[in-house]
Amino acid sequence: MTVTSAGRPGPSPQELVNRAHELVPVLRSHAERTEQERDVVPENMRALRESGLLRLTVPPRFGGHDLSVRTQVEVLSGIGRGCASTGWIAANHAASTDFALLLSEEGLQEVFGDHPDSVLLSAASPQGTRAHRVDGGLVVNGRFPYASGCRVSDWALLVAVPLIEGGEQVGVVDALVRPEELLIEDTWFMAGLAGTGTHAMTATDVFVPDRRTLVPPRRPDGRYEELLSPTTLVKGNLHSLSALVGAAHGAWDEVRRTLDKGRPIAYSSYENAADSPAVRLWFAEATHLLDTSTLHLYAAADGLDRAPEGKELDRAERARLRMHSVSALECGRRGVQRLLDIAGTSGFARRNPVQRYWRDLETGSRHAMLHHPVILEDYSRALFGLDGISPWH
Repeated sequence: MTVTSAGRPGPSPQELVNRAHELVPVLRSHAERTEQERDVVPENMRALRESGLLRLTVPPRFGGHDLSVRTQVEVLSGIGRGCASTGWIAANHAASTDFALLLSEEGLQEVFGDHPDSVLLSAASPQGTRAHRVDGGLVVNGRFPYASGCRVSDWALLVAVPLIEGGEQVGVVDALVRPEELLIEDTWFMAGLAGTGTHAMTATDVFVPDRRTLVPPRRPDGRYEELLSPTTLVKGNLHSLSALVGAAHGAWDEVRRTLDKGRPIAYSSYENAADSPAVRLWFAEATHLLDTSTLHLYAAADGLDRAPEGKELDRAERARLRMHSVSALECGRRGVQRLLDIAGTSGFARRNPVQRYWRDLETGSRHAMLHHPVILEDYSRALFGLDGISPWH
C-alpha cells in the first residue's frame, strides 16, 4: 500500500492495475480521434489524471505511488490496451519522471509540489544541440526531432545535450524546460502511433536555471561523468514496451468480441466462425502468444525489481533483460498476425480498431531503443565477454 504526502493510505498496487483496466473502454472510445488529431485527446489525458495513473514514478512525498516495476508495467499495459498512443505517452511520462528525479529538491518542488499530475516528456537524439554554462544555469540551443507528447506535456526533459566549454564538448547534460519555451514543428505523420504527437522541438537560446538542470560530476581529466545509468534506461524502455504489449491485447479484445457476436466465414458452410475448429485453434495460438508476450514483459520487470536499490546491473544481466523485451515484442507481433488472419480482410477496414492496434504495434516495436538486431547482437557479445556496441546497453 502506498502512502500519500499527507500520510494517508494510498491506493494499493492492485487497485491501480484495476483502474487502468477500468479505463480501457474510455480510452478506446477516443483512440480513433487521438489518431486523427495526432495528439492524445483531452478526454484521455483527463482520465489519466483523475485516475492517479500519472503518478506511477512520482515520489510519494509529492503524492506519487511507491510501486514495483512489475506494477508499473501492468498499469501501462492496461492503458495501452485501451489506446496505444495514450499508453505510449503515459509510459514516456513515467520514464521521464524517473530520469528527472536526479534534479535538485528545489527543482522537483517546482515540477511536482503543487502539481503531482504534471506530465513530462523526454527528448533525445538531439541535432546540432549544445549547452553553455552561464550564471545561474545553462543556455540551450538545438533541435530535438522526436518529442512524444510535446503538445500535451507540462515539461520537456532535454536529454544528452552536449556541454560545450572552450569550444570543446566535455560531457552531456539534461535540462528541464516548458514546451512553450521551444518551437514545436508539426512533423509527426506516421502509419502507427500517430496519436503520440512525436513532433520536433527547437530550442533557441533557452535559459534553464540550475534547479532544473542535471550536470554530472567532473572527472579529474576535466570531462564529466555519464548522467543516466544504463539500468535506468533499460527500465525506461520497458515502460514503452508495456504500452505495446497492451496494444496487442487490445487487438485480442476486438477479435474476441467479433467471434462472440458471430460472424460467418465467407465461401464456407460456417455461419459462425467460432464453430470452426481451425479458427478456435488459431485463436488459442494467438492467445498463448500474447500470454507469452506478457510473461516476458513481467520477467524483465521482475529482474529489475530484484536488483538491490541503487545498484547498477552488470552488462550481461541488462542484456538478458533486454532480450526478454525482444521476445515480448516478437510474441506480441506474431499473436496479432494470427488475430488478423482470423479477422480477415474486414480487420483492415478503417472502422475496425484491430488494424490500428496492429499498425501501432508494428511502428512502436521498431523504436531504436527496442531494435531487435542490435539487442540480440549486444546479448551475444555480453555472453562472450566482448565490449558492447552502445554505451546505453
